[in-house]
Amino acid sequence: MKNPALGVLEKRQNLTAVLLLSFLILLFYHQVIFGNSIFVFVDASRFFYPMWKWGADVLNQGFIPLWNPDAQFGTPYFADPQMAYAYPLVPFLYSFLNPTNAFAWLIILHHLWALVGFWFFARSQGFSSKDSLLGCLTFGFSLHVVCSSWTPVAMMTISWIPWVFLAVEKILQNQKGGLLYLSFAWAMQLAAGYPVLTYLTGLAVFFHLIWRAFKQPKDRLKWFGNHLVWLAISGLIAVGYNLVWGLPFAELFTRSNYQNGATKFHDLNGLDLATILSPFAQGHPLRENYHGPHYWVSTYFFGRPALCLLLWGMAMRIYRKTSWGILLLLVVLSLGANLGLGSILKAILPGYALVIHSGYWISLLIMWTAWMAVEAAESFLKVKSSPGQIWLWVGIVVAIFGVSFLIKSPLPQAAFWLSFFILALVIMIPSIAGRWGLLVLATGLSLGTAAYSLNILLDRSYYDTPPNTLTQLPKEGRLFFSPLMMKEAVLLKGENMPAAYDMAKQKMYPDWPLTFGKEQAPIYNTLRLSDSFAWTFDAFKHSPEQSRRILDFLGVRYVFGKCDFKDFKKVNGSNDLVEIFENPTPLPKWFTVQEAVAANPTLEDDFLKADKESMNFSKKCFIGDPLKASSYQPRQVTVQTHWPNRLAFTAAGKGRALVVSSETAYPGWKALVEGKEKPIEQINHAFRGVLLEEGENRVVLNFEPISFRLGLFCSLLVCGLWTGLLIRKGRA
Repeated sequence: MKNPALGVLEKRQNLTAVLLLSFLILLFYHQVIFGNSIFVFVDASRFFYPMWKWGADVLNQGFIPLWNPDAQFGTPYFADPQMAYAYPLVPFLYSFLNPTNAFAWLIILHHLWALVGFWFFARSQGFSSKDSLLGCLTFGFSLHVVCSSWTPVAMMTISWIPWVFLAVEKILQNQKGGLLYLSFAWAMQLAAGYPVLTYLTGLAVFFHLIWRAFKQPKDRLKWFGNHLVWLAISGLIAVGYNLVWGLPFAELFTRSNYQNGATKFHDLNGLDLATILSPFAQGHPLRENYHGPHYWVSTYFFGRPALCLLLWGMAMRIYRKTSWGILLLLVVLSLGANLGLGSILKAILPGYALVIHSGYWISLLIMWTAWMAVEAAESFLKVKSSPGQIWLWVGIVVAIFGVSFLIKSPLPQAAFWLSFFILALVIMIPSIAGRWGLLVLATGLSLGTAAYSLNILLDRSYYDTPPNTLTQLPKEGRLFFSPLMMKEAVLLKGENMPAAYDMAKQKMYPDWPLTFGKEQAPIYNTLRLSDSFAWTFDAFKHSPEQSRRILDFLGVRYVFGKCDFKDFKKVNGSNDLVEIFENPTPLPKWFTVQEAVAANPTLEDDFLKADKESMNFSKKCFIGDPLKASSYQPRQVTVQTHWPNRLAFTAAGKGRALVVSSETAYPGWKALVEGKEKPIEQINHAFRGVLLEEGENRVVLNFEPISFRLGLFCSLLVCGLWTGLLIRKGRA
């Protein structure tokens, strides 16, 4: 039976650790928490802030943001895992805080959650409070974790990794509540917005389970099988909760360009691996002309003190909690493509083809290095230094720092050399407290200085103050960006970082228009609907005359970038940063045509035919159902309601009419005509239309996907299961 006094001491240590880690986070993010700074780097400002703000605006109007009509002619919102709307903290914070504060606190709280999670995980492994805190610093302030704030869903997902392993240990040790804890932790990690990291966490858990099975003195297969079943059940429950977005995502995936995503990532190589020793071997993002990789993908740096401890533990053969083999396996997996093992790994490892070209594995690698560094520290702090051990440690330190210096002169120099001398001398300190204090100091100098230099921020006015360009766009209608402008949006340019980001803001690169209530044709997202996305670029590969007619059909009001159409009026004052042209004749989103012809087998065939025949999209369209290819009567369409998930309009007039749109056709949209359900027609391969008979004037379209309803039902069932498990645990 557990000693009550020890229980009280443990609670005090836990509380002290949480307060200390909270203080470190306050110190690290003091400019955001107490000042006027905010996260902006890379996808934080170019994608997540505008998309999440758009969702928050819809949520605060009382709607679940299932559909986004303002991006790419309409696209699913809730189904995109990056929106993380099944993750409770996202809608909660955006419901009570303004968008800028909600965005900031999502990042800050999850960074703290990662630190606290590693603390409790390390303590569950039997490590001392000193060892556990050292591991928290190594894991939580590794450059990979720090830089995941540049892609906030990565920070959110990574923060759950130690909690998942904490819950796994409860399963492996047959503790009560293991199923509840693991299924919940996995469910939250999966909902946090980066599902591939959850999948890889599951694979890492599987590797660890195999290793633990080999350590069993007897009945290894039985032990492995029993625990694998409980892990699998926990995983299935986690998946069940996430079906609320998972089922809609399955629909989106088959209609998106995501299958090509694996070809767009940065291949890791020897220079990436060199960041284990020298974090800025590939340059620093704040240096001039830097256009290098996203550090949360490509940086391995977790601090030279931790690396020294890893090698010390290997030389002393002290590892019992986990294995060097798994650590090396994670290194191989993160570099598989460039080690010549890509084809082999794709054949034997499910899903490896989707992650072979990037550093998704690095978050698990950092978890393992911190885990093993803690175990090495446990031995290092207690060892009585013999001459051989002193020379071994000094040799490791000299080798690590020497190679680091040769790879690239580290900055700042003072911190580098000071941490070197501290680590070289720490083995000679006899007391555990003294050694621990010097290790923490060396970690702060080696890891903390590098991490803080990558905490890249700008003033909050960057988000809160609308761009001057917005005043030049008073009329409604979609914004269209030329292909050249889209290419420019990928690489930011300017004399310095603030200037580069301000220029991007003033140019209203996607997805900035969504931040300020504008509609955009292109979308900056890895998930894009293939059919409607083709109308952004492929439709303009033919004659200039066709391009002009298509801009009208798509309801494009403003074109950003060079435009040669003579009737387009250049917006006054728009040539300072970007040329903007106004289209004088954009069609409304919903209107009637006089003729519909049967669609060709492919959209490209339609484009070719439309160009050849000089097709006027305001009067003629392609229709998916060949039986409805016919002539129709014109009517006056008046939109009465246009909410994200609902559209209502009237079509006044007589005779049989076909109302067409430039709004995306997608499963889940239902049409009610005079209160009765009617099928939605596929128009021009990618868009919606409704056929009206004589006397039918009122139309209501609702986005009510069955996939969402079924997924929500499954999610609520899982919540009920968790409630039951929690009540049962409380009674036990």
